[in-house]
Amino acid sequence: MLKKLLCLSLAVFMLLSLCACGSDKGADAQLVYPIDKDPRYLDPQIIYDIGAKNIIANCFEGLVAIDEEGSIVPAAAERWETNTKETVYTFYLRQDMKWKVTSAAGKVIGENYKEEFDARVTAHDFAFGLTRALLPETLSPGADSLFSIKNAKKVYKGTLPSSALGIKALDDYTLQITLSQADPDLLYTLLESYCMPCNEEFFEKTGGRYGLATRYLIYNGPFYINNWADDISISVRRSDTYHSADKVMPASVYYSMNNEQPTRLKKLTDSTYSVTPLTKEQAEILSEKKHYTVNTFPSSVTALIFNCGDEALKNENIRKGIVSSLDYSVLKDTFGECTASGLIPDSFLTGTLKFSEYRKETDRYYNPSPLTVFKKGLNEAEQTGIEVTVLCSTENENTVRTLMQSWQSVLGVSFTVYAEATDEVTLRERVRKGDYQIALTDLSFTGNRAYHILSTFTSSSKESFTSFKSKKYDSLISLLKKSDGIAALSTRTKEAEQLLISSCVAVPLYKTDNYYGLGKKLDGVIHNISGEIIYFKNTVKK
Repeated sequence: MLKKLLCLSLAVFMLLSLCACGSDKGADAQLVYPIDKDPRYLDPQIIYDIGAKNIIANCFEGLVAIDEEGSIVPAAAERWETNTKETVYTFYLRQDMKWKVTSAAGKVIGENYKEEFDARVTAHDFAFGLTRALLPETLSPGADSLFSIKNAKKVYKGTLPSSALGIKALDDYTLQITLSQADPDLLYTLLESYCMPCNEEFFEKTGGRYGLATRYLIYNGPFYINNWADDISISVRRSDTYHSADKVMPASVYYSMNNEQPTRLKKLTDSTYSVTPLTKEQAEILSEKKHYTVNTFPSSVTALIFNCGDEALKNENIRKGIVSSLDYSVLKDTFGECTASGLIPDSFLTGTLKFSEYRKETDRYYNPSPLTVFKKGLNEAEQTGIEVTVLCSTENENTVRTLMQSWQSVLGVSFTVYAEATDEVTLRERVRKGDYQIALTDLSFTGNRAYHILSTFTSSSKESFTSFKSKKYDSLISLLKKSDGIAALSTRTKEAEQLLISSCVAVPLYKTDNYYGLGKKLDGVIHNISGEIIYFKNTVKK
C-alpha cells in the first residue's frame, strides 16, 4: 500500500509539473498522452496492447521507420539492398548506436557493467530479436507475418532449429534476411514491435523477466522509461545515448493511464494532454476551436463477428441464416452513408499501394431464404433452436437491439437473442480472448497491412479471435506470402477477404475513422497509417 501511495504521489507531482510546462515552445517540450491501461509487460516481441506498442515505438528503433507521408525511410539501417528477385535483403547498420542502460538495468547485468557490457547496438541484436519472435516458446503475436523468411514457419512449428532461419548477422553492422519468396510487405512488417532489436546478453541476465519492469529493459530508441507507476503512468525521457539525441525534440513524454474517453477532450483543451484519441463527436467539437488540429485516419471497420468455436455458431448454415436476416437499413439510419466496402480498411496497404485501389466492392453474403438455410443448419447441428448473446459497446446497444427485432421477425422462436453492452476496453479484451458468441466491434489493428488483418483469422494465428478453421482459407493466406507481383497479391487478398465474408465469419457493416486531437500549435507528430501508433521524437510546440 505504501509503495502504491508513493507511486501515486510521484505521478501526480509529475503530471502537475508537466501541465505547468505545457506552454514550452520548440525543443524540450514535455508531452502528455493518454493510454487505456497499464501494460502487463513491455517485451517488444510479445506485446499486443496498443498503449504498450506506443511506448515501445518511442523507446526502440527498428531497421526502418516511416515519415509523415507514411513512406519507409532509413532508421537503424542507414541503407539496404536486395537481389534481383527481392528474396535477399542486406541491411547496413549505423555504427554510432548505443544501448541506453539505466543504473537499475546495470545492476541486473552486474557490478562492473559499465566496463564489461558491450553497449553497441549491432546486427546481432536485430538477428536475436527477429529470431526470438519466431521461436515457438516466445508466443509472439506477429510471428506469422515473418513466415516469408526462409524456414521461419518450420522453426516456429519446432521442426527446424533457429539456426536454419534466413536471418544472419554477417558482421557487427551487416544484417542479411533471406526469404523463401519475395514479400512486398517485408519493410512495413519491420516497423512492428516484434522486429525490434534485443540484446541477447542482457536478455539472458533478466532470467525470464525481460520487459516486466524498468530494470529489465534497455533501449536503443530516442526515449527511455524513467518511471513506471503501476496503473497510473509511464514516463519516458530523451535518451542521451541515442545516435541523434540532439535532434530529438521533446524532453519527455508522459503516458497517463485513462480509459475514460469522455474526459479526454477537456484534458486536451485545458492543456493537461498534448495529444489524445477522440470520438467522432469530440473531433467535431475540437475542429471548431482555433489553434487545435484534428488528424483523421480511415483505419477500422465495424463488423459483426462470430465465434466459430461456439457450440451454437460453429455450423456455417446457422451463421448464414443469421447474417441473411440482417436489416441493413437500420445501420443506414444510425450511421448514414458509411457502408464498409470490406473488412480491410480503405487506408491499409497491399504491397506499396492502398488495397482500396484494387478492391472496388466486396459482396456481403445474402440468402433469399434465411429461415430455410437457418433451419438447415439447425438440422445439421441436431438442434431445434439456439440461444445467443450479442456483445457490443454501450454506444451501439440500441443498434443491436434494433437488429435483434429483425432477427426475431425472420427466424422466429428457434432463435433467441440477447444483447450485452459493455465499455470499449472490456469489449476489445473479451473479443481478443474469444469470450463472446457474436460481437459488434471495430476490427482495429495497429499494423497497416491487409495481410495483418487477414492473417489473424487463420487456424494457427495466436491473435485469432473467431476460432475459424478452414484449410482453404489457411492455404490462401499462405499463398499471399508467395505472390509474385502486386496483381497476384491483390487478387489473393480479395479472395481471402471474400471467403471470410461468404463463410459468415465476419460481416463488414460500416467504416469508422480514428480521430486524434493535437494541442495548440503542436507540430511534427507522426502517426502510423492507422493513427494508433504515435512517434514523438520530431514533435515541437510552435
